[in-house]
Amino acid sequence: MLHLRDLYCFISVYELRSFSRAADTLDTVQSLVSARIHRLERFIDAPLFLRLHRGVLPTQKGELLYQYAKRIVGDIAELESTVKVPRRRLSLLEITTTADGGT
Repeated sequence: MLHLRDLYCFISVYELRSFSRAADTLDTVQSLVSARIHRLERFIDAPLFLRLHRGVLPTQKGELLYQYAKRIVGDIAELESTVKVPRRRLSLLEITTTADGGT
């Protein structure tokens, strides 16, 4: 199964070319980033990145997935901004009483 958070993570790794920088950007740990990418690689049944001494490079499948992932994330952002009803601000109700309780 494909998870949206995995796609966000993948996009971050792809754009930053680093698992550790993606983890920092996503405010998470590198092991979670690695696990999400590994889950995507199992889903795709192919490696998405070449692991290098300093960073990563996307494979052909990684390049292809990036194009789809960006489109999906963009569509979701558009959907949210189009369909999502903005929350109304709650106004404070002020209650006053007289010193004698109103009598």
